[in-house]
Amino acid sequence: MKILYLTTARHPKDYERFLSQNRIAPNPSNQNFHTKLIDLLSKFETLKVLSSRPMSKDLFLKEQQKDHYFYPAYVNLPIIKRVGILLGGHKLLTRFKPDYLFVDVMNQTLLHLARKLKQYHQVKVIGIVTDNPINITGTKKSYSESIFKLSQTCDAFITLTDGLNQLFNPTLKPSLTIPGFISETIHEPFKKEEYAFFAGALYNRYGVGELIETFKNNNHHLKLLVVGHGPLGSLLTQKSYPNIEFLGQVSPEIAFQLSKKALVNINPRPVDTQIDKYSVPSKMLDYINSGTITISTQNSEIKKLVGDDVYWLKDNLPESINQALQDIQTDFDLWTTRAKRAKRNLETSLSSKEMIVKIKDLMTKI
Repeated sequence: MKILYLTTARHPKDYERFLSQNRIAPNPSNQNFHTKLIDLLSKFETLKVLSSRPMSKDLFLKEQQKDHYFYPAYVNLPIIKRVGILLGGHKLLTRFKPDYLFVDVMNQTLLHLARKLKQYHQVKVIGIVTDNPINITGTKKSYSESIFKLSQTCDAFITLTDGLNQLFNPTLKPSLTIPGFISETIHEPFKKEEYAFFAGALYNRYGVGELIETFKNNNHHLKLLVVGHGPLGSLLTQKSYPNIEFLGQVSPEIAFQLSKKALVNINPRPVDTQIDKYSVPSKMLDYINSGTITISTQNSEIKKLVGDDVYWLKDNLPESINQALQDIQTDFDLWTTRAKRAKRNLETSLSSKEMIVKIKDLMTKI
């Protein structure tokens, strides 16, 4: 079987280079999820990836290829760019002749391309749903309405949560819920360092303000190491806190290495039932997969996978985070053992073999 994957994600090496050249970059969690799924699919099917290269500054972008990634040529102006991506998609499909299309449903242009390709080439379409478009910052109502309408061209869905499947799939087409993917890790020796780690979107609504408040004074045995993007990044750049080090945005690979070397990883996102219903913080999967002790507010999908081997916070207030750090310091060996067990459980639930079987089964149903 042949698969053509339509995405905004870039080849990992291209993404890393883009980060080094630009202060603002595409959503890292989106990049992380899709490149991991692409890597998994490439292990059992013939695969081509069409990437639309979002946020490029160049006016003229030439057609490029790297490994199984294809970047269509276009003039980087809104309407003309869309035409270029559509033409590039038709060109690639005609040459490649796939049996299935996988498409990131959060992108209108790629959804429109999937609909056109299905219309003219009778290819089956599987939509990849990683968020509720209504919850995406800075988008208009017309955007979410368009996403819901265009996504009905899909013959099946892979969704991050059951809530997303209910939202996008009211007619009960074949579907699969996968909370995320983890990288197969090599158990190589490395030295732990004296810091707590956070990676993600730097917004107050995600609890980053409370995390900064927790660590801003030099009253911890640990410093806080932060990577990510967002408004609070400017605050961390402009104002120096003695116990916080800000590295800006880094590639998923570098973030994972920093997570492994930390003594503890922290996710301070406040509990919100609507966000919880439609979202799984991808950084949490990386945190747990690193084998490092993880502190987090509750997330139902992840708790299903690892139980209480994460230190679950009752809330994200500084007092609660401080209490968690004290409890872990008091019984560090116990929590280290639980972190290793959480990693093993995650590896079992989200193993490549398990995921491949489920995705193949979904494909046969359409």
